[in-house]
Amino acid sequence: MTGRQKLMTAREIQAFVNAALADPAIDLAVPLGISLASREGLRSTVLAGLSRGDYHPAVGEVPGSLTYQDGDQVRVVTLSPESELLLSAHLER
Repeated sequence: MTGRQKLMTAREIQAFVNAALADPAIDLAVPLGISLASREGLRSTVLAGLSRGDYHPAVGEVPGSLTYQDGDQVRVVTLSPESELLLSAHLER
């Protein structure tokens, strides 16, 4: 591959999530991990330890957030709309 790689747009993610919801063989973990790493700066190990209770959906104008364990500390990160869409679909499975 040549040139600069780019992240999926919100529209592309919505189409991907719709396809994934229609076909359970599509794995959302990979694009979710990439989105969380590149948009929110999280390590890939964070995804492995997540549960539904760690995700706090957006409400009105307040963006969604994610709590996660970082060593002996609990951290909170605000989610981009793209990561939140992938995360909510991933957790629905």
